[in-house]
This record gives sequence, C-alpha cells and structure tokens, in this order.
Amino acid sequence: MPSQPPIPPLLAPYLAPTPSSSLTLLTSTLGATSNWLVLRFIHAALKDYGRGGGDGRQETRIVLVSWLRDANFWREGGRKLGIDSQRIWVLDALSNDIGINASSLAATEHAIIAAITTPRKAPADSARIILILDGLDFLLAASACPTIQVIDFANALREHVHATVVTTLADSPLIQSPSIPLEISHSAFVMSMAHQARIIMSVRELDSGGAKDVSGVLRISRGGAWLQEEEIENEMTEGQEVLYFMGGDGGVRVFERGA
Repeated sequence: MPSQPPIPPLLAPYLAPTPSSSLTLLTSTLGATSNWLVLRFIHAALKDYGRGGGDGRQETRIVLVSWLRDANFWREGGRKLGIDSQRIWVLDALSNDIGINASSLAATEHAIIAAITTPRKAPADSARIILILDGLDFLLAASACPTIQVIDFANALREHVHATVVTTLADSPLIQSPSIPLEISHSAFVMSMAHQARIIMSVRELDSGGAKDVSGVLRISRGGAWLQEEEIENEMTEGQEVLYFMGGDGGVRVFERGA
C-alpha cells in the first residue's frame, strides 16, 4: 500500500460526495497527468457512498471510459489504493476502437449507455452511477467530430448517471492562444465544459521547471455551475494553488507552498 493516505486531506472536501447531475472537470498538461486524481475520485466515491444494504445508502458503481489508458493501467492503479475492481466497469475505448471516427460516435454512446445500465451486483436502477470520461477531448482530434457534437455526446451521457467527471488536456497553446482549427475547437470544448462544471481541478508542471520533491501544481476553482449558496467545509481559498508529489509506490502528497 502507498505510504500516503489514499485521499490527501486537502483534497477530501472536493472529491465526494458528488451532487446529483454535477460535472467535475479535471484538466492536465502533457507533463502533468490527472490519472492520480481520477483514481482518488473513484476511491472517495466508493468509500463515501458505501456498498448499500441495510444502512439505507445506495450502491455506487463507477463506469470509466478511457481514450488514453487501457484497463490494466486503471486496475493496477486501483489495486494500489485498495479499490474494489468489481465495482468499476472500465471501457477501454482505444482497444475497442470506440469513438475513433465521427460515424462511430452514436455506437460509442450506445456502448457506454449499455455499460451504465447493465447491473453488476446491484440492480442498475438502484445504483448510483459515477461516469468518468477520461481524455474526452481525444475525440476532437481522432474523429474530427465538430466541437458541438462532442459536447452533445457528453451531455447525453450525463442524463443517465448520478454525476460525471471529464478529463481533458489544457496546455497553454490549446487554451490561451489557439490558432489552428483543432486548437480553436479544443479551446471551445474546454470552455464549454468549464461553464457546465461545478468544480474545476487543474494540474500542471511547476512554472520554474522540475523539482525532486514536487511533481506539479494543483489549482482548484469553482466552475460555471457552482451554486452560490453552496458551501464546502474546509474549502481552500477560491483559485488557491497547492503542490503535489507523486511517490513511486502510487501515493500522493498534496501540500501548501512552503509546507
């Protein structure tokens, strides 16, 4: 098991429980991936909602669709955190040629809905489903789908689940100064997701370059769908940035600058 707790204390208020119909946006860069955040979302969701049963809590299932990493990657990462793989349905989009071209997007939607509605241990209509779309922006480049089509695709899937997590790249050239059609489409996609999101969690490399005891920077901010009356216990200052360090054993330490 990792030397660090599965859920870093600074992150705990933001990971679970996820409100009904909410969207969480995770952005990353080529040098700082968000897969460790995804795994901690999964761990927190399964832990907080429990296994159902006599205590009145609903069974929670995770449907993880990844266009970037295969099923073995997620199972191994989950194993290190003690995540029950039986409660996660991993749909390896690349290995199954899902959503690789625009004409297959409808088939992709049907395949994901089938994974959502097919019961594992608990009846599908009684389970609380968390949908994770890892690398959804890949469709913009691989399938040449119009931005609005990918957005509509994500929104259609959201109607079938309790809450959704979307991961996407957000490197500066793609967001701050788009010039070619793909960059413009990607920027529009990320902006739309941010507007619909409740919370945005962004990871990037250190501005000063690499460091042996810091893997990157994490920024947490409120998205366009944040409710003004909503409060999070122990919430960090809006837009606050913290640092994180990923250990070789899979553990992650999240800490404030200077700590």
